[in-house]
Amino acid sequence: MIILFTAAILLIVFSAEMREGAYKGLALAENTIIPSLLPLLIIFLLIMKTGARDVLARAFGFVSHYLFNLPMVTFPAIIMGLVGGYPTGALLTQELFLSQEIDSAQAARMLRFNFCGGCGFIITAVGTATLLSPKAGLILFVSNITVSVLMGFALSFTQPRMKKGFYSYRESPPLGNAIADSAEGAIKSMLSITAFVIFFGAVNHIASLPKFILPIVEITNGLCGGEKFSLPEISGYLAFGGLCIHMQLLPSIVKCGMKYIDFLFFRVLSALLSYCVTKLILFVFPMEQQVFSNESGTVAVFSSVNIGLSFLLIVGCFVLVLDISSRKRAIDN
Repeated sequence: MIILFTAAILLIVFSAEMREGAYKGLALAENTIIPSLLPLLIIFLLIMKTGARDVLARAFGFVSHYLFNLPMVTFPAIIMGLVGGYPTGALLTQELFLSQEIDSAQAARMLRFNFCGGCGFIITAVGTATLLSPKAGLILFVSNITVSVLMGFALSFTQPRMKKGFYSYRESPPLGNAIADSAEGAIKSMLSITAFVIFFGAVNHIASLPKFILPIVEITNGLCGGEKFSLPEISGYLAFGGLCIHMQLLPSIVKCGMKYIDFLFFRVLSALLSYCVTKLILFVFPMEQQVFSNESGTVAVFSSVNIGLSFLLIVGCFVLVLDISSRKRAIDN
């Protein structure tokens, strides 16, 4: 309570600085995060709410069963969460839990490892734009994905092994309802994310945190603001994700019946493992320069022409077209 009152007083006393920091946070959300993440999130939620999810789960669900000891239906949420970026994995896990397709223990286990910055942020923003090295971005992405997958595999032994069964197609809602629900869910998520970005932007502008602490609090400005960090250190920061990201995911964490301290423990563990994995990769594939800085200032979080995200959108649309075609054939028959 005392901390909250102190924070409120500081925000009032330094209202001018607070407004400037909040404005920068709002600009960051308005110009980069929302335009890039909102369409992607709508597509992902639409896939999860339609027969498109069944197509992916039917074809590749065995990966979730054998590798992660999870139901086949979780495969789309896991692959989209690891490739799509930080909020995606938690939101899609929440979607599965609320639809009662996974239980609380399985949801909590997914939230422990289904967490990654995604190819758009790590490869494009951090690697190519900030570090001026696509190879560095690829190493960071591979390190984070590797740790997430290995952690998911290790956690699979914490629960009894599931018996393999046949995947059953579910009855999907009408496409129009699915689109409306997906858009509504994505917009609510964006509002929550935007609120936290604005808040942390205001706090960061007032507090002037030490540079090595900033990525722990807010990952974007912490890594893309021009400070020098070694590649293993950057990898660790990315795996942790930053408290701003954690707060964005907190509603999903709570709804799935998971305690934040549990989530935080695995974020710290992931950071340590990602640091070590990146060290190992650099030992096998050394780079000429292992300390980087951004010479051109802060960059956009997402690239509008990012190949990975564009490919993922195309795949999502393609699967949706297949689903619509299958529905038409079923109606005709």
